Amino acid sequence: MSILVLLFFFILWVSLFYVQLQNRIIILIVGTILFPTTALFIKSPALSPQHVLLYSYLFLEIYQNRDNFLHSLLKNPLSIVFAFICGSYFFTALANGGILSKDTYYGIRDVIDTIGYFIAAYIAGKRINSDELVKKLWPFLIVCCILGIFEGAINANYPYKFINSAFPIYQGLYDIHGNVDLSQSWRIRTCFTTKHPTAFGTLLSILFMLYLPYLKRDIFTKPRIYALMTLLGINIILCGSRTAIVCVLFGLFVYGISKFNVIAKVIAVGLIAFSFSTILAFMLANFQQGGLGRGSSLEFRSQQLLFSIATISNSPLLGNGNKYTSTYLFVENDKGEMRAEDSSGQDMGGLESIVFSLLIDRGFIGLGTYYIMFLWMFIFFYQKREIPGAESMFALVAAITLYLSFSGSIGNSIAFFFIFTGFQTGQIIKSEEDSLEDSDTSLQEIEDSIGTD
Repeated sequence: MSILVLLFFFILWVSLFYVQLQNRIIILIVGTILFPTTALFIKSPALSPQHVLLYSYLFLEIYQNRDNFLHSLLKNPLSIVFAFICGSYFFTALANGGILSKDTYYGIRDVIDTIGYFIAAYIAGKRINSDELVKKLWPFLIVCCILGIFEGAINANYPYKFINSAFPIYQGLYDIHGNVDLSQSWRIRTCFTTKHPTAFGTLLSILFMLYLPYLKRDIFTKPRIYALMTLLGINIILCGSRTAIVCVLFGLFVYGISKFNVIAKVIAVGLIAFSFSTILAFMLANFQQGGLGRGSSLEFRSQQLLFSIATISNSPLLGNGNKYTSTYLFVENDKGEMRAEDSSGQDMGGLESIVFSLLIDRGFIGLGTYYIMFLWMFIFFYQKREIPGAESMFALVAAITLYLSFSGSIGNSIAFFFIFTGFQTGQIIKSEEDSLEDSDTSLQEIEDSIGTD
C-alpha cells in the first residue's frame, strides 16, 4: 500500500510539470487535501508532500511567466493587506532575534505556506473558469465524503493510516500502527486525511459554502449537487466539531440575509435572534461544561486569553517571536491540543483559537493585521457578490473567520481557506476584465459603424 501511495504522489507531482493550468490547480487542491502535514520527507526543515506540490507550482509559474507572477503577487486586491501581514512578521523577527535569526526563517516559511496558496490559486483563477473547476472537483469530493462517512461508521481511518505510513517521517497525533479511531465516548469524530477533526471541519465548512450557490444554478444536475451538499452536511456532523456546525449555520444566515431587502432583513434578524436565543443559551451552557473529554469551554477560553496577554506583557505589540507558541512554549498532545510545556500554562486547556497564538507570536499588531485581512476579504467579496460563482464567498469568509477564532488553524487548515478565496478572487478579476474588454469591443464596433456611415 505504501508503494501505491508514493506512486500516486509521484504521478501527481510529475503531472504538475506537464499539464495545463486548469489541471495544475486541481492537482494542488487534491494534493493539499489528501496529503496531510503530518507526513514528511524530512523533519528539519520540515518538508511535506503539501510543501513539494506548492513550491513546485509556484516555481513553474515563476519560470514560465515571471511577469504574470509578479503582477499577481504585487497587484492583487489583497496585496496591501498581505504587505501589512508580511511587515508584522518582519518586525516581530527584527525585535526578537534580528534579520538573520530563525524568527525570520519561520516568518518566511509561514508566509509562503499560507499566503502562497492564495497567490497560486489567484493565478489560476485569473485564467480559467470557476464552473469548470467545481465540476472537475465533484467526483473527488464525493469519494472523500463517502470515505469520511465510512470512517465514522466503522470507527477506523484507513486513508490517514495508509498515507502517513508511506512517508519516511510521521509527526501526527495518532498511532498509525494500530487502529486510528478518533471517536470519543460522547461523540463521533472523523478527520479523513487531515491532521485533526478540526482541520477536516474547516475544509468541509469551506466546501459547503463554496458549493451553496450551485443549488440554484444550472452547472450541475439537481441530483448531483444535492448529493454533494447532503454528503458534506453529514460529514460536518460526523467530524464532531461543534464549531463547524455553528459556523456553517452562521454562514448560511449571513448568505440568506443578503438576499432580502432592507425591511425584510430587519424583520429576519429579529425573528432569527428571537428563535435562536434558546438554542444559543443551550450552546453556551454546553461550552461552559467543557473539561476532560468534553472539548474546550468558555472558561478555558477566558483563561487562555489572560495567559496569552500575560505572556506578551514585555512585548505586547510585536509578541515573542514567529512560531514561538509551537516551537518554544507549547507542544501538541494526543488530542491535537496545544499544551504548555512548563507549569505556568499547564491549566490552559486547548490553545486552539488563532487569537491566542497570534497574540503570543506576533502581538497585537500581528493579530490586527490578520483580522484586517478577514474584514478586507469580506468587504471585497460582498461588493462582488453578483458575479456568478462568487455569490457566497463573503459568507464563507465570515464563517471561516468565526471558525478560526473559535478553533484555530490545526494542520495548516488555513491553506484550504487561502486556496479557495484566492481562486475566487482571481475569478472575479477575470470576470471584470472580460466585461471591460467586451465593453471596449462593443464601443469600437459602434465607432467603426459610425465611421463607415
